Amino acid sequence: MTIIEQLAFHEKLAVLIEGGKARIKHTGQVVELKRVSEHGISVVSFLTGGDYFISNKYLEPVCNVH
Repeated sequence: MTIIEQLAFHEKLAVLIEGGKARIKHTGQVVELKRVSEHGISVVSFLTGGDYFISNKYLEPVCNVH
């Protein structure tokens, strides 16, 4: 578990994590995060197919509760 994942777990912060899921703020569509960059751009994969670049400011993390 990375430091960011530990902080998110212990402090309940919502962060974008590679391999996780996020929601596009304007459309509500859920996408999978392929790569998350510290420079503000992520590579996301839509459920219908295809990988695209999108700004991190348009994404909000989806918290999975088990």
